[in-house]
Amino acid sequence: MTGLIVLDASYAVAMVMGDETTPVQAADVVAAELVAPAIWTLEIANTLLVNQRRGRVNAAQLQELLAVLAALKVQVQPGVALSIDHWCQFSGVHGLTTCDAQYLDLAMQKRCGIATCDARLAQAAARVGLPVYA
Repeated sequence: MTGLIVLDASYAVAMVMGDETTPVQAADVVAAELVAPAIWTLEIANTLLVNQRRGRVNAAQLQELLAVLAALKVQVQPGVALSIDHWCQFSGVHGLTTCDAQYLDLAMQKRCGIATCDARLAQAAARVGLPVYA
């Protein structure tokens, strides 16, 4: 077991979509206890629906993907009620979108690694000394 890892949407999608390259450390990530900020569910749902609308997946495949994602048992953390100013500052300092900043913030709070396919998020996590799973 790897311990606790924050799972971002880009990594989760790369793990479950059959036509994407599976991340190198996916086995380590799947073996870990996975957490994600509340925005994760919206990002995953949006990605899946966009892919369905574009014809990349059909309705049956969407249901299969939902089952695979549910099997990951990602512990979605409650939303963080911080100010707009906080997220602007935090995101700006780390060069991230406010959505990506929530993954970094959670990993910093939990003092754990982060699984991401997003280069900027991986760089920001590495800069603050967090393990990055690619």
